[in-house]
Amino acid sequence: MAMRSAIITKLLKLNRPHLFLIENCSDIKELKQFHCQFITNGLSNDTIFLSTILSFSAISPARDLAYARLVFSQIDSPNLFMFNTMIRGYAWSSTPEKATSLYIHMLHSGLFPNKYTFPFVIKASSSITDLASGRTIHGSVMKFGYGSDVHVSNSLLHMYANFGFSEVIIKLFEEIPEPDVVSWNVVIDNFAQCGHLDEVLIAFSEMCYSGVEPNSVTVLGLLSACSKMGDLNFGKLIHLYIIKNDLHISINLGNGLLDMYAKFGDLDSAEKLFNRMLVKTVFSWTSMVDGLVRTGDVENARLMFNQMPDKDTTSWNVMLNGFIMAGDMNSAHQHFKMIPERDLVSWNSIIVGYAQHKQFVKSLDFFREMRVSGVNPDRVTLVSMLSVCGFTGAMDHGEVIHSYMEKNNVKGEEVEVALLDMYCKCGAPEKALSVFHGVFNKSVLAWTAMIVGLAMNGLAKDALNFFFQMQITGIQPNEITFIGVLCACSYGGLVEEGRWFFNAINQVYGIEPRSEHYGSMVDILGRAGLLKEAEIFIQNMPIKPDAGVWGALLGACKIHDEIYMGEKVAKILTEMDPHHSGRYVLLSNIYAMEKRWHDVERVREAMKAHGVRKTAGFSLIETAR
Repeated sequence: MAMRSAIITKLLKLNRPHLFLIENCSDIKELKQFHCQFITNGLSNDTIFLSTILSFSAISPARDLAYARLVFSQIDSPNLFMFNTMIRGYAWSSTPEKATSLYIHMLHSGLFPNKYTFPFVIKASSSITDLASGRTIHGSVMKFGYGSDVHVSNSLLHMYANFGFSEVIIKLFEEIPEPDVVSWNVVIDNFAQCGHLDEVLIAFSEMCYSGVEPNSVTVLGLLSACSKMGDLNFGKLIHLYIIKNDLHISINLGNGLLDMYAKFGDLDSAEKLFNRMLVKTVFSWTSMVDGLVRTGDVENARLMFNQMPDKDTTSWNVMLNGFIMAGDMNSAHQHFKMIPERDLVSWNSIIVGYAQHKQFVKSLDFFREMRVSGVNPDRVTLVSMLSVCGFTGAMDHGEVIHSYMEKNNVKGEEVEVALLDMYCKCGAPEKALSVFHGVFNKSVLAWTAMIVGLAMNGLAKDALNFFFQMQITGIQPNEITFIGVLCACSYGGLVEEGRWFFNAINQVYGIEPRSEHYGSMVDILGRAGLLKEAEIFIQNMPIKPDAGVWGALLGACKIHDEIYMGEKVAKILTEMDPHHSGRYVLLSNIYAMEKRWHDVERVREAMKAHGVRKTAGFSLIETAR
């Protein structure tokens, strides 16, 4: 059948030499010239001629969809081939929604889709993330009897993968009579995206057993899976499979292997691959730089980066993150200024980097500079900046970000929780409550943030009421929720309530208390003056008390001028971490309140002996101007 079709096409071209001229046009300008000549010669209504014109202008490398649409609009009764050509052109364009519109127009004209129509309409629905349209087209696939066609089914698999519908992918795959390599690749990648390494291995084994030969896309999917799940041994097995089966290592596949080894920090294997590469792309070089950055070898990463013959924005960003991870913000700043084309990742990296290193003023300065440069922040930027505003008490800046979010309809629990957290840290719980009530789907994260926020603002009873309201709505507390609840009890002096909630963590909610919960309980007892009970509580802990637990008791000793116990606790803490300035400062303050200046001097000498410096306080952004 295929041979017969090819013979007919060849004969048509022999009888219609103008078809050769159209197909061999160098660009759209030449096509338009021929088109004008053929119209003059009376060929304007020739179906084959018009179909060839449409194919060149809609789907060739030199395509001009606007011209194709003009030609198409002048055809009285376009046939199915013409509709399919236009749908295909739009499906791969920047306006895929026009493909779905044409599909509807085609149905209204009385034409029925065929197996060549559906893959491109499905592709268009996937591109515009129109799930409703995709499901409707899926129904049409079944209605017109193309559910068993492997190419149509593969298009549906890709669409549901794009929407993240894992279960639908599995069900659809099982209904394909004879899955091909594309079908298997989508399923393997789906398992990889879900983090199911065992399922990836099973699917790959079944694929090979069924007689379908893996291709480079399959192997790249397997490498991606092992990178996502942190399994270097699996990656090495895939490499061995490639060698044993004599698979051609394309540039993409070579880069995939290199990137895997680099991400796992196996730089010996990565370097061997890199040195054997006949063609080293920007991606190859960037993978090596990234590998060195990940292992903390920033100096060699810098040398490798400087040797790169070509660099793209990703390369610059990888090196930028290397400086930030090493805490070298001066080099990061200089490097950032040298990036030729900064993207959102570049800006987020420098903004978040300064915030992580507690240089909040500079973080905010870069945020302002980003806005001036015309780059719009995303959720990562906004969450980082709200955190900076919360740490520094810069509520006026936080309100500007809030206004930006409202103006641009920025939604999403993570950024909304960061906003309410900022208001709580700035001492405005009423504004935080307003934000909280506006969160559409409140998860345990939003409830917990509000409980902690109310607690830190001294609204202990309101925080506990929120805890019970949360459970009425069907949301169960997690470990972090109970830290907030215990903090509320501590700030509110609610000792008995604190005891009940601490016991309930395990006995009622089945959660194993963590060190933070024990530390919170010590804080509750300590603030209430029950220092001896707090000490016994620590001694009876089923887990080894950490510095946070002992630190809570030391803080209580300072509050209640308990020098003897304070000395004992401080000794334990300095043995645990002799370089932590806060422990020495607390003990020094305890001595100072009792006017024991000799002991104050002794603490200072101990700090000098251990090379400990008192951490300077941080002024608010407003005072830093």
